[in-house]
Amino acid sequence: MADHFSGPRILFDPASDIADVFAFPSPDRPGRLVLALNVFPAAAPTALFSDALTYRFRIRPVAPATERPSFAVGDTEYDLDFTFAAPELVQDSDRPVQTGVCTAPNGTQILFQVGDETPTETNGLQIFAGPRLDPFFINLAGVLATDAREKLAFQPDADNVLEGMNVLSIVVEVDTETVFGPDSGPMFGVVCETVVSGGRPVRLERMGRPEIKNVVLASKKFDPVNGDLEIRDLYNEEDAFAVRPDYAGAYRARFDANLAFFDRLDGETVWPLDERDAHR
Repeated sequence: MADHFSGPRILFDPASDIADVFAFPSPDRPGRLVLALNVFPAAAPTALFSDALTYRFRIRPVAPATERPSFAVGDTEYDLDFTFAAPELVQDSDRPVQTGVCTAPNGTQILFQVGDETPTETNGLQIFAGPRLDPFFINLAGVLATDAREKLAFQPDADNVLEGMNVLSIVVEVDTETVFGPDSGPMFGVVCETVVSGGRPVRLERMGRPEIKNVVLASKKFDPVNGDLEIRDLYNEEDAFAVRPDYAGAYRARFDANLAFFDRLDGETVWPLDERDAHR
């Protein structure tokens, strides 16, 4: 799930920019859930995590539902908060060392070192934090040409503009029975956030589904209601599990307009808007 550079505010604070979120059952250890959060797109080799932010995984149990939406999200929440100290120079090292703390749902704090290739494992958690190659591919030229021409304009010899670039990654493998409790699963909804630490905990960035902000919310030109509104910073501030009704109409108008645009890119409209100009 990718979401690079997803709003004006994030461009001024790249350490808070969520690039990717992954969640999947551990392929090696049954009963464990793997969570990965990538931040700081195009990170330099010397980049480190911000000591002014909390990098947060929010996990809630979900269950199948008989009506839309297809899953019912539970009220119980399990948070994994990651905070980082300011980097320090240590003896016999020419690079600063940064330590981090993972706070588990029960308040237990686990100390680890950024860049240590041997994961820290204790209390049902296995943790790694450090630089990794950005896994995302984007043919930016094709995206821009498609938007400008309003028809598909991707070419087979595309270049990946993120080729060779790094992100900062937080990976945690969770023994769900130990960390969340024996009755917590088996399915979960996962949202990641970057939040200002201390004082008023302002949410700077959040991500659940992929590319909602850059793909579905970014373009203004098809939106007849909010054509002059940069909506992504507002959307980033929302609680993904409880979106405020105040701006729901603005989000919905942008979704309807841009989903209709994507539907007609191949020259055929498969999902026409209804009588209220709402996308199905």
